[in-house]
Amino acid sequence: MKVNYPEVYSKLLYETALIVFLKKNGEVRIMLGTRNLNTANIYFGWLGDKLNMQDGRCNINNGNIALIDLIIGDGRSFNVERVLDIQYAGVVTTKEQLDNVVRQFVEFKEKYEKTKPMVIDMNSFEDGGI
Repeated sequence: MKVNYPEVYSKLLYETALIVFLKKNGEVRIMLGTRNLNTANIYFGWLGDKLNMQDGRCNINNGNIALIDLIIGDGRSFNVERVLDIQYAGVVTTKEQLDNVVRQFVEFKEKYEKTKPMVIDMNSFEDGGI
């Protein structure tokens, strides 16, 4: 799946997204994340420092986007060149909305892990075989 860095970055400033991507080692990672600190604050309090730490290593030149992982409450990053799927849940402003999005994430993750490969050969991926 080809994604556009500026578009994804801009949307994540406000929206929450479920992101399926390949880590450098070929493992598939499924993450629920956002750059919207108000959304992260609902569960975890202020995490601006966690996001800033990740931002130092992320930019359009290396293709990495930093965000807050809403399941673990910590800063993480992913590379847009290795995104397998991204699904936006819109702007989340209440605990009830976030609870619902997390519930949907857990259901998606459980199903994905049962039906899809969780490790992909990086050479196949880079050659466009996925």
